[in-house]
Order: sequence, then structure tokens, then C-alpha cells
Amino acid sequence: MPIFKVPDAGAAGVIKDISPHKLPPQAWTDASNMRFLDGSVRQFYGHGPVYGTPAVTPLHVVPVNVGATRYWLYAGEAKIYAVTAVSGTDVHTNITRQTGGVDVNYAGAPNAWTSTVLSGIPILNAGNLVDPPQRWDLNVANRCVKLDNWPDNTTCKSLRAYSNYLVALHVSRGGNTFPYMVKWSHPADPGGIPISWDKDDGTKDAGEYDLAEGGDQIIDGLQLRDSFMIYKEQSVWRMDKIGGDFVFRFSKVLGLSGAMNRNCIVEIDGLHFVLTGSDVVIHDGQSPAQVLDKAARRALFQDMDVSSADRAFVFKNPFLNEVFVCYPSIGNTIPNKALVWNYKDRTVSYRTIPSLHHANYGPVDSTLSGSWAADQDSWDSDLTAWNGPDFTPNTARVLMAAAGPNLFLLDSSATFNGALASSYLERRALSFGDDERVKTINGVRARITGNPGETVIVKIGGHQTDPFADPEWTATMQHVIGQTIACDGFASFRYPAIRFESGTAVQWRLDSYDFSIIDGGKW
Repeated sequence: MPIFKVPDAGAAGVIKDISPHKLPPQAWTDASNMRFLDGSVRQFYGHGPVYGTPAVTPLHVVPVNVGATRYWLYAGEAKIYAVTAVSGTDVHTNITRQTGGVDVNYAGAPNAWTSTVLSGIPILNAGNLVDPPQRWDLNVANRCVKLDNWPDNTTCKSLRAYSNYLVALHVSRGGNTFPYMVKWSHPADPGGIPISWDKDDGTKDAGEYDLAEGGDQIIDGLQLRDSFMIYKEQSVWRMDKIGGDFVFRFSKVLGLSGAMNRNCIVEIDGLHFVLTGSDVVIHDGQSPAQVLDKAARRALFQDMDVSSADRAFVFKNPFLNEVFVCYPSIGNTIPNKALVWNYKDRTVSYRTIPSLHHANYGPVDSTLSGSWAADQDSWDSDLTAWNGPDFTPNTARVLMAAAGPNLFLLDSSATFNGALASSYLERRALSFGDDERVKTINGVRARITGNPGETVIVKIGGHQTDPFADPEWTATMQHVIGQTIACDGFASFRYPAIRFESGTAVQWRLDSYDFSIIDGGKW
């Protein structure tokens, strides 16, 4: 009886850009909450709450260090807080600006805040063209204040650091909006804040430049190696320091794509990963390359709720070499799904996310990782040792700002905030090298790892004539981890299909699987 082996089940990821019957056997046609990593495929690690309950719904998070103490700042619609863990106790401190001892609330909105850190000093910008950028001096006894030396009656949609400069993008001044304007400061001294933004002071390097070509407005910007990349709606420009009277040179590098929203660009290995208005690309400051092609790209944007697409954002999970493209699916107003791209393995997967407004990576307090007392998972579903290391080092954790309000730590739990994740893998239209003959499958041998005694559901089926049609599932089997050697079932189709689903397994991994096949002939 012929055995068809499928090794390295996680080597290819989900591929939607090739007809399913032409895909290699390791490729999957669909998946949810499964991560493709190092040749295997495993359920995504979960997330759980940290730092207690936020004082306000967090819309933006940024990590900062105050000496040896690790803080996270979170900005809401009206206020900014700093949170840290002190001797195992979560301490939330209101650092919202004040006048006469009374908080002066901001007019923040989802995916409008931007942040940057210059010489260790955090600067947050509400991006509403009403509130000026805010600076915090790292002293919890003090509040945020308007950025030092920032010009009066001036605001911007995005503020980013570039070397020792600050760059303001899409500027409003004196009641007039300049959506194509790039405004930069005089360079800051080490450990300090820029002393001037005055473009008319010939003794300073501060200046302005209008990127009016094309008419598309500036969205955001981010440093890439020695350059600063400026993202408009339909183009990308590079800002390079040249010195002299002009200070910077501006050149157009991409003309057909920009950035969808603020917070849609991250740096990976000397490249920028960008969610544009109609694509997902990487580029080196000169030449772009598509991350998704054809069907996968269309599937992403067709699943995105058009009326809430301005909430979409991206973040990096550096320890596992991933970028998450977070977006609201149709009918949702807050991002609830993520396309996950592994930039080392070049694989795509998909994860459900808990209504996120923003996420960022950085260090967390060591008491938040590997602490058995804080671990929510039951003993029989937990994958961590008591008081042992967590899934990810505490120097590179992803903190997620979620509705609720919640602050969630990614890859910190076996469950999704205490709930069993619904996960599956599906491969349709397996041709086994010949899409004319009928294949009769009477068994599957899967190499699945997880907690012994927990179950994974295995289904086989297929379709006789159409490789693109939904499969007819003719056999549903139960694989008991640590007990099952092979699952017996029957499916006879020209285009067989297989599906693995989480049963009672909280966390599980598939390394490879085999089919027992009989040739059913052409008819």
C-alpha cells in the first residue's frame, strides 16, 4: 500500500497565489491561529493581561526605561499614563499635562497617536492637529508638557526622530493646514531636546520643505538606515542629510504606493515593511518587493472593513521574526484579525487578535514573565515550568493595547486570555503529482506534539471534479496526543483534502504527516 509522505509541514505556510492542485504538498490553502516556524506548524502562543486594568482604554503604547526601571506609557482618548511593576504590584501613574493642577485632556483617537524616543526621552503626538507634541521627563512626579521649543500655534499629524533631529509631518500652523509639509528641528545635543524649530534663523539647521508633487498628502515617516523615509498616500520620498544651506535633500523613490495609515511601517533587517492602501511591500529605500501576490493580497483587502480601514496598523514581533498586519474584518470597527508574515522563513499565517488599537515591542519588567503566580493557565494546559522562562525573553516582548480596557502580553500564555483558541489547518486539492487519477485515502499518520491525552481532529475528504470547490468531508477522526499512531478513515476523490482542527488540545504542533493511498484509476 503506497505511503505518501509530507515532511516539514510548516515549510511553506499558507499560499493563496497558486492554484491549489499545483501547490507543493507542504503548502496549505487556509489556516487560522497556526504559526509556521522552523519547518513545523504550531498553534500560536496565546496572550494574557499584564499590568492589571488600565486606567483608560489604551490607544497607543510606547516602552521607556527610567534608569533600571522599565515603564510603558499608554495614551488614551484624553489622558496619558505610565505603568510599571514595583515589587510585584502594578503602578499606574497619570502623567497627563496639567494647568493649575488640573488635567488638560487631549482629543486623541484610535490610530492617530504617534510616538518617538529621542535620547531616551519619549515624545507622544496626538495627531489631531489640535494638541501639540507632548514630552515626558522620565520623572513619575512630573506630568507631560508641550515639547520644549515647539513653535506656538503649530501642530502635526506625525512626529518622528531622525538621527538627532525631530521631523514633523503634515503640519498645521496658525489655523492653516499644510498636508505636504515636512518640518524639521535643529539637531538636539546628546541627551537633550532640539533648541529650535525656527526656519528663519540662519544660525540653526531647522527648516521646512513641501512635497507637493502629485497632490497626495503626507501620512507618516520612519528612519531607514541613514535616511528618513516619508510616506504619502501614493508615493514614498527619501530625506537625506547633505549639510550646507539646504541641510537635507529630498528625492522620490516610489511612485505608486505610500502608507495606508499612520503606524503602518516597521523596520526589519535594514528594510521597511509597509501596509499601503492596496498592497503589502518591503523596500530598501530604492526598490520595492511585494510580500503578497495576487490572491493573497486580494483576500486581505477584501476581508478588511472599508469603513474602518483607517484603524489598520502593523507591529513587529522580533524574537519570532514576524510582522503582524492588524485590521478590522468586515463588520468590525477595531482590528480583530492579523496577517502574520515571518520575514526569515517567508511564510504567511493568520491569527485572531483581541480588538487591538495598537501594539509595540520592548522590554517588560522581569516579574511579568515566567511568574507562576501570575500565570492564568491551568496546570494541565500550561507549557511553562513553574517559575521558569516564558515563551519569549522579557527584553523583546510585544505589549498590545486592547479594548476592554486591557493591556495584553503577546506569546505569554497557552490560551487566548484564558480561552481555548479555535485553530485549524486545511489543504485542498492535493494532486499527488497527477490531477487526472482518483486517489483513495484510507489512513493518515500525523506526528503531532502537545499535552498527552489532549486531542486534535483530523478530517479527510475532497472533490471529484473541481480543485477550487469546497471539499466534501467524508471522514472525521480523533488524534489523541501521545497515544494515536495512525487515524483510519476513507476518502476517494480526484482532488483529496485534509484538515487538522484543535479538539481539546490547548497547544499542539504538527511536524509532518503521511497518507496511506490506493490508486483509484482515472474514473
